[in-house]
Amino acid sequence: MSSTANFKDLSDPAKYYYTNPKRLGLLGHISFGVSSSTTSQKFYTAVLAPFGISLVFSNATNTTIGYGYDVDSEFFTIFERGEAARAPGAGTHLAFNAPGRRAVREFWVAGVANGGTSDGEPGLRERYGKDYYAAFLLDPDGFRVEAVFQEPVVEGVEE
Repeated sequence: MSSTANFKDLSDPAKYYYTNPKRLGLLGHISFGVSSSTTSQKFYTAVLAPFGISLVFSNATNTTIGYGYDVDSEFFTIFERGEAARAPGAGTHLAFNAPGRRAVREFWVAGVANGGTSDGEPGLRERYGKDYYAAFLLDPDGFRVEAVFQEPVVEGVEE
């Protein structure tokens, strides 16, 4: 049976992601090669917690760790590569969609407290969009990561 068995409208391929609960986005996963999986595990476990993301895979033999919503939804993998690990240059970053502004702030605080460096405190970035609330960090290896929430604030709801 084809992976598109429940996907009937082939004229609009983007609909596949809405109809396939296992593949709700274009990217299957992303991976980083880091100098130390132990250091990265401490950082990413802390910064992803506000999004409900947790460590779902760990292999001490080849120092690989993975994060996701559950073991069937791992989307972020980290491979230890020692001195060969290199963060990409300027203009490259990974943005995580946050469930709210509070999660953006928690992401930033957790990152700074767990080996990351601030690359932009939490705040509104209107040059990107009217409701673009984001924070930026450099992880312990220099990868630039972002948390962003792009919805308007609902009056009376604490964020």
